[in-house]
Amino acid sequence: VLFAPPGLLLRLPEWAAPLGAAFGGGGGGIDARGLGNVRAAIDYGKRYGVCAVGAGLSGAVFAERYANVLNETVLVLDRRPHFGGNCYDYDDAITGVRMNKYGAHLFHTESELAWRYVNMHAAAPAWVRWDHKVKGFIDGQLVPIPANIETVNRLFGLHIKDEAEMRTWLEENQVPCPGPGGRCEDAEQMAKSRVGEALFEAIFRHYTRKQWAKEPRELDALVTARIPVRGSFDERYFSDRYQALPSEGYTAWFAALLDHPNIDVALGVDYFEHRAHLDAACGKVIYTGPIDRYFAGAGLEELEYRGIDFVVERHLGAGTVPAQPKPHPWTLNPEPQP
Repeated sequence: VLFAPPGLLLRLPEWAAPLGAAFGGGGGGIDARGLGNVRAAIDYGKRYGVCAVGAGLSGAVFAERYANVLNETVLVLDRRPHFGGNCYDYDDAITGVRMNKYGAHLFHTESELAWRYVNMHAAAPAWVRWDHKVKGFIDGQLVPIPANIETVNRLFGLHIKDEAEMRTWLEENQVPCPGPGGRCEDAEQMAKSRVGEALFEAIFRHYTRKQWAKEPRELDALVTARIPVRGSFDERYFSDRYQALPSEGYTAWFAALLDHPNIDVALGVDYFEHRAHLDAACGKVIYTGPIDRYFAGAGLEELEYRGIDFVVERHLGAGTVPAQPKPHPWTLNPEPQP
């Protein structure tokens, strides 16, 4: 489950599981990454101190901590055929390019403790600095997102020079929330209170519609409360002290976490199909999956979800493709790769 506002979650539809086969990653069975403790089934003869349901960030970190710090035996299981959760990546079988199966995941934190933790595992890939930058195509031009001084200057033909002038512009354009005590009633009011009417219409209204299939005024104010606005020319998407990516991919990092004699991993296994056994065989069960699925047996309603369609295009297939002889007016089409 990806981050989303209360009552509205974002997840991949059930049909997305086989996409790895089509993309060249994770197809044809489980992706064990060479670990000897990974199976496609549960060993009903074993008992564990802890069972972690879900092999994403939460489940894997719980497992590693229980195994290394408390010397507990741990079972990690996931109904997907791989560990890594939504951070799972793989090398495309055709191009060799590393792919994020469920969309890009960018590590960023202000926490020195978190940074030390992700770097503490000797067998894990090193983390390399990555300052993520995003451009929005608006009114025929690419502008930095989140909005900064350059964004405002280019969209509205202004000449703001520094943070003081940017702060003044924002204060002049922000629309106070009309609720009691200045409370924002919905996402539209919240966004306008942060960036003003013009910037909201230029950037946020249409993106919010596409993201949630709802009008901003239909969404909780928390949806846009997290909109960052830069008062400078800083065009990085995040401003956190630590920003990085694992040099060999997230899945390799997860493999290092789970490679422990106290840890077993069961992939392609649905907890709810084995719940009675696991609740008895595990001293403690830590559930990290979709919360409404866990409480479905109690008669609680399913939360509202948005699905994602991934379209993959392999563009050229070579570093340079010459046009020979017609009909293209260009001679070469180079495709640099990282």
